[in-house]
Amino acid sequence: MLVAIDLQNDIFDERGSGYAQWTKKVKDGIEARIRRAIDEGEPVIYTRNLYPDFEHDKRSTESIRFDEEIYPQFRELLETHGDEYTKTFYGIPPEEAMSLKEKYGDDVENNRPIEFIGAETNICIVSNIMVIQNVFPQADIILNKNLVASTSDELHDKAIELLSNMNVEIIESTG
Repeated sequence: MLVAIDLQNDIFDERGSGYAQWTKKVKDGIEARIRRAIDEGEPVIYTRNLYPDFEHDKRSTESIRFDEEIYPQFRELLETHGDEYTKTFYGIPPEEAMSLKEKYGDDVENNRPIEFIGAETNICIVSNIMVIQNVFPQADIILNKNLVASTSDELHDKAIELLSNMNVEIIESTG
C-alpha cells in the first residue's frame, strides 16, 4: 500500500506558502512511484491538508485554496486512482484512520507493507506514520527517503533518524 502525504501546491509549487526546494529533487520519483503502484494494483492512499479557519486571518482565501490543491503533476493520478483522506492538522483524524482500518485491514493482514512518500518529512510524514502504526501495529512500515521532502535539511535528516528508531524501515529508491 502506498501512502502519499500532502502532495499539494503548498509545498510543491514555488508559489506555495510552504514551498520546499527539496520537492524539485523528489517530484519525478514520486510520480513514478505512484504510477508503479497503479500499474501493480497496489492501493494508493493520499492525504489532502485543509487549512483551519484561523488561517483566513493570516492570508487570503484564494491563497489558501491554491495551497490546498493537489500539485498538477500528481492530481489526475491521485484523484483517478487514489483514496483521499483529508486532515486539518498534521495527522489523519481518528475517524478517518478507523475507516482506513476497515477498508485496508485485509491488505495489511495479508502482509502488504505500507510505504510513505510525500511531504513534509519532519511534520506530516512523522505524524501520519504514527497514526498508521497505531491503526496497523502489525504492519511493515516503510519510508522511502528519496521520495520525501522537507523545508529543512536538518529536520528532514533528524526525522528519518527518529523514524528508523521507531520500527520504520528506511529505503532508498527513485520510484
